[in-house]
Amino acid sequence: MAVKGTEVDTVLNVLGGRGLYQHVHHLLIALCAFSASFQLLDMIFIGRIIPHECSAPPNGTGITIAGVELSSSNYTVEYGQCNIYIKYNTTSSINTEHTLPCIYGMTYTERKDASIVSEFDLVCERDALGDLPQTLLILGQAMGALVLPFFSDRYGRKPTNIISHVGVMVIGVATAFSNSYITFAILRLLMGIVQQGIVLSSATYAIEVYPTAYRRYMGLIGKCVWGTSVVAMTPFGYFLRMESWRTQQLAFCSVSLLVIIQFIFLDESFRWLIANGKYDIALKNIKKAARWNKIDVNLVVDKFNELVGRQTLIIPEPEKGDELILNEGEMKPVVKIEKYSLLDILKRKKLALNTFILWYLWCTAALSYFGLFFTSASLVGDKYLNFFLYALMEFPAVIIFFLIVDRYGRKKTLATFYALCGTGMILATIIKVTSDSYAASICITMFSLLGKIGAGGAFGACFFYTPEIFPTNLRNVGLGSASIAARVGGMLGPFSRVLSQHISWGPGAIFGGCCLLATLLITLLPETMGKELPQTMADVKLLYKKTTDGSPLKLKDGKTKIYKSSIKC
Repeated sequence: MAVKGTEVDTVLNVLGGRGLYQHVHHLLIALCAFSASFQLLDMIFIGRIIPHECSAPPNGTGITIAGVELSSSNYTVEYGQCNIYIKYNTTSSINTEHTLPCIYGMTYTERKDASIVSEFDLVCERDALGDLPQTLLILGQAMGALVLPFFSDRYGRKPTNIISHVGVMVIGVATAFSNSYITFAILRLLMGIVQQGIVLSSATYAIEVYPTAYRRYMGLIGKCVWGTSVVAMTPFGYFLRMESWRTQQLAFCSVSLLVIIQFIFLDESFRWLIANGKYDIALKNIKKAARWNKIDVNLVVDKFNELVGRQTLIIPEPEKGDELILNEGEMKPVVKIEKYSLLDILKRKKLALNTFILWYLWCTAALSYFGLFFTSASLVGDKYLNFFLYALMEFPAVIIFFLIVDRYGRKKTLATFYALCGTGMILATIIKVTSDSYAASICITMFSLLGKIGAGGAFGACFFYTPEIFPTNLRNVGLGSASIAARVGGMLGPFSRVLSQHISWGPGAIFGGCCLLATLLITLLPETMGKELPQTMADVKLLYKKTTDGSPLKLKDGKTKIYKSSIKC
């Protein structure tokens, strides 16, 4: 059986809730955002489209058609982006046009290795291959989200995060030395797998650092660091724009050296240690936290022992020697910790419904978020400035999130961001269809930025809300399943750039419609504000608990309130 009612918050509150130890460890895990974002979005820079046209015949020779070289005196030629247009005289009175593909290769306005697009000639009939590596990376994220949460829940948040972080650095450097498009594409797939290991373990660790009352600091610090990391990509891309894409890729990989600091100073999640019976390590870490936060160590140890002693456990007959020293002279039998699978959620009707809704929310957030970034170059003005403005929109989203998440609740926060994104994109689409003036282009950019605030905030709110639904030993698996759903939207997002070239209003209409539907579906989810993170499946049921008299439900400590929900389990 599982541990019931562990009330981990009681120990975290004695530690000060949001002391130096919590802030430092949250910042250490949040720094992963630099590695995760740089490798996730670097294709905007290393895979940018370079202006090009068909090359002329080499060495001043004439153009050959059907084995016959044309004389330069009887034809004129125009070199287009994807075709050579020939106009020549067949008789003295008849002019004939002939169209050829780029049989002599391509000429680019910048150096050949300025982008993977130019180096591997991913243009014209091969232009879809330019967006495929990003799709493969997101497919890799789905694979990572399917596999790596198991290791995080089984072996811990820290080892999964560190190994994934090292993998991002190694694969990123190898990518810079790719000698073929196939090699580059395969490495992008592998990058997605390990990148997702960073993202999921970081998000789960961050939500477990603080007690319930201070959990919104996870959203504040995490989103600020993520926004800073995305903004920091702009000077990397701008000042290295004249260098090869390989140099840019190595520069983007340099931020992964932060893993050295994490390896040295980061401790394992206290909640994971408690949920998995690692009491000796947990005790060692809380003593360290007490010293950092300048809290009486004896007081913290007493609360920890009270926590462990209060647990309701069913254990097998312990083998001889199966004992754990909590304090000097005090012994406790090793307990059997129950493990869950995602099926434990899906086989419950209401829980399954809300899980499916979460999957849709993640898919929509990813589609809008990545789609907006990859179509930023199509907005009026400089493409680097547009990317910078989009990145800056992470910070208004942070401010809105911090102000309302604990005042109005998780559901209203989610609904606000999806409504902002949907409204902004629908208005931008309407203006795009009805006017093509410069003033209209400015309005389109402004409403698109509003949509970006909503998309970024929705993504962050999903990361914040989803772990609150699942119990500790299923939290990373639940977050991973939602992340897999997000990859569906993420894989489609980069192709919005191609769609916008054929149907300019298409991406905005799709993003806006999906976000408005998400706003409606959020009303079916339970509210988790003010509730301690569930440790067991029994705790999960409390999220849907409805009291008979409509009054708040209180936990054993008499402090943490469980507010009523209209959804029954």
